[in-house]
Amino acid sequence: MAATIEISVPDTLVKALGANPADLSRQMLEALIIQSYRAGKITHSHVAEMLKLNRWQTDEFLKNAQAHRSWESEEFAADLATLRRVGK
Repeated sequence: MAATIEISVPDTLVKALGANPADLSRQMLEALIIQSYRAGKITHSHVAEMLKLNRWQTDEFLKNAQAHRSWESEEFAADLATLRRVGK
């Protein structure tokens, strides 16, 4: 089930975004999804499902949006440290 939400967007913002008003719905959905992903409220697979993307398209979408979770950087640093220890 999907919820329909209507918002009023000032013309100034529409112009600043360089958006066609017809495209704003998708842009707003993507922005909400990006913020929800960054906050850890949804998973990678949720993003894919909501935007109807495959795994690789989802990776590209999140990369282009710079939607990284803080723990991803911490986890990567820990993994890198482990690999360096093992590699010695």
